[in-house]
Formats: sequence, structure tokens, C-alpha cells
Amino acid sequence: MRRLVTADDLAAWLGVAPRTVSGWAREGRIPSIRISHKVVRYDLNEVVRTLRDQARQSGNAARGEVSDA
Repeated sequence: MRRLVTADDLAAWLGVAPRTVSGWAREGRIPSIRISHKVVRYDLNEVVRTLRDQARQSGNAARGEVSDA
């Protein structure tokens, strides 16, 4: 089941500022769901999965490994 949260809720959960969450979404670093022109929600499970994948890829790159991307 999807757990949709606001930028404020996601920011509190991640320990970052809400502006950081919004910026990551604009940059395409995390997935977001646009409900209307002004309303954006985040699927908590998808965001966590995406951030873990990015951290894993960064760790591989730091060790000189090549990703499958």
C-alpha cells in the first residue's frame, strides 16, 4: 500500500529541511507525485528505495566499481 506524505513529513522523517526535499524532487533525485498545480506528495517507500539505491551506487563508485546504469 502506498504511503503518501507531504514534503514536511518526508523532511522530518529524513532529517532534512522541506526545501531540500522539494529541491531533490525538482532535480529528479527522488520520485514525486503531483496531485495538482500546487500539491505534491511523496511515496515514502519509493523515496527510501531510491535514496538507498543512490547511496549504494555512490558507494560502488567510491570503490571504483562500475554500475549497471
